[in-house]
Amino acid sequence: MRTIYFDGRTMPSRFPDNSVKNTKYNPFTIIPMVIYNQFKYFFNFFYLLITIAQFYPPFQVGFLITYIAPLAFVLLITVVKEAYDDLIRWKRDNEVNNQIFTRITSTGKVSIPASKIKVGHMIEIKAGERIPADMILLTTSEESGTVFIRTDQLDGETDWKLRRAVAYTQELQFKGKNSIENLASYDAMIVGEEPDRNIYKFVGTFEMMNERGIISEGLGLDHTVWASTVLTKGTAIGLVLYTGPETRSVMNSNEARQKFGICDEELNYLSKLMFGVMVIIAFVLVVCTGFNSTSHILFFRHLLLLSSIIPISLRVNLDMAKIWYCSQLQRDKKIPNTIARNSGIPEELGRVEFLLTDKTGTLTRNEMTLKRIRLQNESISDENASVKFGFLKNINSLETVMEQPRQENIKNMLKALSICHNVTPVFTDEEKSFQASSPDEIAFAKYADLYGFELIHRTENSIWVDLEKGITEKYVIFDIFPFSSATKRMGIIVQHLNTGKITFFLKGAEDVMKDKVLQKHKLKALEDCEDLGRDGLRTLIFSQKSLTLQEYNQWKRKYEAACIQIDDRERKVREVIEELEYNMEVIGVTGVEDRLQKDVGKTIESLRSAGIIVWILTGDKVETAQCIAISTRLKTRSHDWFELVNLKSEEIEGKLRELQSKNVSKIVLVIDGATLNYALRDHSKLFINTAIQAPAVVCCRVSPTQKTQIVECLKLYTNKRLCSIGDGGNDVGMIQAAHMGIGIEGKEGKQASLAADFSINEFCALNTLILWHGRNSYKRTAKLSNFVFHRGLIISFIQALFTCMFYFNAIPIYNGILMMGYATVYTNMPVFSIVLNRDANENTVMKFPLLYHSLQRRKAIRFTSFCMCILKSLYQGSIIIYLAIELFPENNFTNIVAITFTSLIITELLNIMTEVDQFHWAMGISEVVTGIVYMVSMFYLKTYFDLNYVFSLEFIFRVAVITIASWLPLHLAKKLISYIDPADYEKVNHE
Repeated sequence: MRTIYFDGRTMPSRFPDNSVKNTKYNPFTIIPMVIYNQFKYFFNFFYLLITIAQFYPPFQVGFLITYIAPLAFVLLITVVKEAYDDLIRWKRDNEVNNQIFTRITSTGKVSIPASKIKVGHMIEIKAGERIPADMILLTTSEESGTVFIRTDQLDGETDWKLRRAVAYTQELQFKGKNSIENLASYDAMIVGEEPDRNIYKFVGTFEMMNERGIISEGLGLDHTVWASTVLTKGTAIGLVLYTGPETRSVMNSNEARQKFGICDEELNYLSKLMFGVMVIIAFVLVVCTGFNSTSHILFFRHLLLLSSIIPISLRVNLDMAKIWYCSQLQRDKKIPNTIARNSGIPEELGRVEFLLTDKTGTLTRNEMTLKRIRLQNESISDENASVKFGFLKNINSLETVMEQPRQENIKNMLKALSICHNVTPVFTDEEKSFQASSPDEIAFAKYADLYGFELIHRTENSIWVDLEKGITEKYVIFDIFPFSSATKRMGIIVQHLNTGKITFFLKGAEDVMKDKVLQKHKLKALEDCEDLGRDGLRTLIFSQKSLTLQEYNQWKRKYEAACIQIDDRERKVREVIEELEYNMEVIGVTGVEDRLQKDVGKTIESLRSAGIIVWILTGDKVETAQCIAISTRLKTRSHDWFELVNLKSEEIEGKLRELQSKNVSKIVLVIDGATLNYALRDHSKLFINTAIQAPAVVCCRVSPTQKTQIVECLKLYTNKRLCSIGDGGNDVGMIQAAHMGIGIEGKEGKQASLAADFSINEFCALNTLILWHGRNSYKRTAKLSNFVFHRGLIISFIQALFTCMFYFNAIPIYNGILMMGYATVYTNMPVFSIVLNRDANENTVMKFPLLYHSLQRRKAIRFTSFCMCILKSLYQGSIIIYLAIELFPENNFTNIVAITFTSLIITELLNIMTEVDQFHWAMGISEVVTGIVYMVSMFYLKTYFDLNYVFSLEFIFRVAVITIASWLPLHLAKKLISYIDPADYEKVNHE
């Protein structure tokens, strides 16, 4: 444990400094690290070897600049990009490190930059300021000792969190009226746990020596303010416990696992095949020459001459294309505020096969409305609520016992709704709003407000409720047990100020509450939950218990003793709380409606038509989840349910075999969390292989960990491309685990959005994001890479055939500037303009989702298209070099170079126009500009071009014949194939 003293005895040198450092490089490491990272790619590493080989005289086959310049250009672009990004990070770090705070010392206040703050310092924080380090709250400007903090930059949640100061130090400051400086001289200490990345847990103890002896107080999460959170109002003083890399925010800021698209893997594989093609050609050329003592040198010289087959520019072209795709989807007005946080995988959106989605806040709006209440003998809905609650207008106190039992039940229900929560009313400009950790809580407070029990005041220790007659009921809050995903319940102990009556309220999910309530109430409560769940409502059971002061004090002593335990405190505290949670009297069951997001059903219908299988992963009960599946059109009338619910491990295999014997394509599989746990642990492969055959799967009562496990199992046992989407912190695991993660910035905050590869405003944006932008990005990437491969292959085939025609001598046909220009200014603009290509307009793609499905059946990047690229390059390269030398014999080598190179450039420009599906004006400009650049360059490259010959009719005629012979047959063949067997997009374009 870590001990921090108030009087400065702490040794700050033992602990790390508080400076923020997010930069990846320094001036000395940036170039070596960028070079290392770049040469991990096969393309670049191969080209490095080629360049190095040019320094060995027997391997030299051209000008050294021809090889160094492209490699240097790629590295320069990367270094500049990385340096710019790191400079931005450095400026951001500098701004944070130089922020000035006030330190409290025994001699007064001093200013201190954030980077100089150390463990043991007392720091004063003002409203709106960022918390610079992990601290324990000692005092606040509120007499109650409470403050609100914003945690959206830590956990992504937008709701304010309530924090409270150490009770004894707060009391000393207000009641003792001590000066702030006295804090730094107290004989006190805080004992806290060693640094931990868990932002939802803290165990510590405050100890202070005074005239009465040692004062001890247990410290928990609500006494902490973590770094990167923000104080909303007032001022506070905290004792620094953790700094720098030991703070929760830094420990949780590990970079997400880098995601690489399958397109990159496929292209890397094809580039290795290209290397194989190059080796085979070089070997054949050596065989044709005949083996001798210098054959190995000749072999390597041929390899060097054919090195254009490996396109070093492909990586740069693809990276630039991805940036363009991301900018396009971010600027799309139909999906406003869409952000591509990972610019490396936009084309992967065109490969989605499975979509795993959260429910609350993703498919639904996370806007909760209490719609129905079930009591012992009453059912209350919007239609009869005014009548049912009407008699409450005349009561004088919430503690008044009603004459009729049914009225007592109704009053207790509304009383529980107005008290059993963690909601704080906020008044601004005479307008009232609520702050809470959950929209469900706000729904309860609003409902109680609507029917006469109005929440007007809330502090850590008190809660006031206004009745319709103008009477204010005041309660003292003794203890609160907040809701958590582990406990699935929330409790509060209050005492009515006038009567002294103590009541313990407890609400929670039925699977935990069924063991807490009286046996006579259990069956009715569970039936009510099931009925409300069938209507798609989220249910909670409310219960209560009266306590005597003696019972409470006896329990409180145990609770306080558990709270100051250091070892295993959380378990011991939970055990003490559970001593109260028995024989609870059921008040009623609430049913809360969460409205569907806009066009959810239409979106899911389109995604399914596109061949994307949707799985819902939710924490809701089975009945609620099934209703959502129907309302979102995930389940249609032609589908049947198949439930795997409340099964033991040994029962699962038999049920899965039973499912396999049915027509799985007509079944929606439903599985609950308990069964899923066994399925993933003991039958994961069988479960996954069976479930993927279903048109949809609904997983209910699942935890965040289970969501991630489902994604990992799908990746392990299938080769499907997975996309996860969610809006809350509990979805981050599955978002980061999937091939593509999409986050929705919603009511639950920004955590999912910040952790995702893509961020959107609402679920319906998926149609445009995936079916339009994803499909375009993927098809354009395939076409672009195909052209870059073709560009390298055709010039390499020309070189190989030229070598054959000139007695297998390893001499280059194109040297120096021509080779550099070929891959850059002479072809790069037209080739890159392919990123503007589209085979159908957006309305057509949205109308025919099957166009997306066709990409899953017939991939755009595949081995057959690679083989066609080789054959096309071989044909065109052969025609160009053969006709130039055999059909039009030319004794001047310079003229041969001019004829073949000009024919090559024009053929490539025409190839692009052939492959383009819809012409874009920028394509035309790139072609014209490239043609002009090439013609102008002839005047400066007189070594390679005899201008008198170039501008002769003979040259023009020869180039025209060669170009037509190399391009026109393939162009006509493509048109004929398109006419006989049109592609899917061509069919719908003609409709």
